[in-house]
Amino acid sequence: MATVHERIIARIVEQPGLTEAELAHAIFGMDGYQQRVNSTCRRMIARGEVERRGDGGPANPFTYHLPTSK
Repeated sequence: MATVHERIIARIVEQPGLTEAELAHAIFGMDGYQQRVNSTCRRMIARGEVERRGDGGPANPFTYHLPTSK
């Protein structure tokens, strides 16, 4: 069984630009565990595995993407 980390990466590869709520729903279903996705995404950001874009507000929520090449 894939870890939450692996499932987040797979979803971002399939569909870049998902919010935490969308990732949680895609991974865990209707009861989406957004806090679990949030903490995993934060660790992944710190390690440079994903990028977070947006302001984090309702009009421009954080979205997650694979890192862009620099």
